Amino acid sequence: MESVLENSIEEWRRFLSQSVPGHRFRNRYCRRQQASRDRSSLSKACYVAFGVALAIGSILLAPLPGPGWGTLFVGLGMIAGEVLHVARILDRTEVKLREALRLAKDMWDKLAFKGRVLVTLMISLGVVASAYGAYHVLLVPLSALTVPSG
Repeated sequence: MESVLENSIEEWRRFLSQSVPGHRFRNRYCRRQQASRDRSSLSKACYVAFGVALAIGSILLAPLPGPGWGTLFVGLGMIAGEVLHVARILDRTEVKLREALRLAKDMWDKLAFKGRVLVTLMISLGVVASAYGAYHVLLVPLSALTVPSG
């Protein structure tokens, strides 16, 4: 178990330090393909299936508290390690997201204090509204399934 954790940490370091944005997922795909030449097709398929299950589960559980979005990206990264088309899509998406985040950061830096407070308030209200909606969509229908005693 400890070697699996060490391998994961080393892979993460290589992913971040040795690859540039826009090529990270393709480079990881190439490294995994070279390292796994002796692995069976079944183990590769199971790895992709686990990545798909992790990604879908993360999307379904994203409104709930927890690491939903983080595990989504882990699942997509697992798929990209075995499927070149997914790796290419994630590389393009990473570049676009970095640009959008840079623009958002530039706008945030230019905002006055009152604007920052207003944006923070709106995001907070959105999170509360999402949690309230998720509660009513997911938990209230479950309470209707209970059998009344009496």
